[in-house]
Amino acid sequence: MRYSIITNPASGSRNANQRRSVLATAAKILGADIYGMDTTNVGEFRRCAQEVAVHCDVLVVAGGDGTLSDIINSVDPVHSPLAYLPLGTGNAMRHALRYKGKIGDIARRIKNGKIHEYDLINCDDRVRAFTVSVGIEGEVIRLRNQYVLRGHVGLKTYVKAVVNSYFKKYKRTNARIIIDGSLIKMMDILSLMVVKHPYYGFGMEVVPKARFDDRKLHLVCMNLGLCGTVISGIAAFAAGNRAGQYYTGLQINVTLDRALAMQYNGNEGWKSDMFNFKVLPKALKIKC
Repeated sequence: MRYSIITNPASGSRNANQRRSVLATAAKILGADIYGMDTTNVGEFRRCAQEVAVHCDVLVVAGGDGTLSDIINSVDPVHSPLAYLPLGTGNAMRHALRYKGKIGDIARRIKNGKIHEYDLINCDDRVRAFTVSVGIEGEVIRLRNQYVLRGHVGLKTYVKAVVNSYFKKYKRTNARIIIDGSLIKMMDILSLMVVKHPYYGFGMEVVPKARFDDRKLHLVCMNLGLCGTVISGIAAFAAGNRAGQYYTGLQINVTLDRALAMQYNGNEGWKSDMFNFKVLPKALKIKC
């Protein structure tokens, strides 16, 4: 197979020389050229991905969850198979694909692996995603992005954003949720998570029952108080979150009493009082 590696120079904390050095091993193993290092904004990066994808059999995405998100919303991941090299900060996808070892180890797994067909989430017919949430996470991502612009990275930055969102910024509301025609009412929403795999960044297992290839959406509704929120967060890092109300379905429609922010794949999304999510079966091909 012909491989090409594409990387977002803004992803993660490595500088350009460090990134080239890390990717050189993977490029040698895969016999691949490296693209994207000279892009300066999201638009250029996405155009680069579209151009490179037509000249290879597998486009290897080197970056974080946000970088992979940019790619699956730039190319058709059904007809352009992807692979993933984790270089970002949170790297939820690293855990979802159960990667072990260093970049070289992962590159060898990609080379020797096979193509898997995974599902994605259609979000308001605007973006494709593997994890989505409405509620406090949207505020967390917004604050985290502000801190990153000031030079802060890592888990401490994320925790700081969570604390400030919970105690200062985020205001709860109520929701009407229709799952495949059945109505559920939720009060004092902290978070509505719609996912295709179990993980958030840093290895947090927030929806343990979620599966990437089961052709269903997985929804967890959280309206916990402070103690419950802390306990569920610790559990997500340790053995998997068990808090919240859990549902599955093919289509989920959310109506809120007031607009809340959405995040998708670790990216800052948009604000609305209505969201619609549909499963996209076998919409993502990944070689691993």
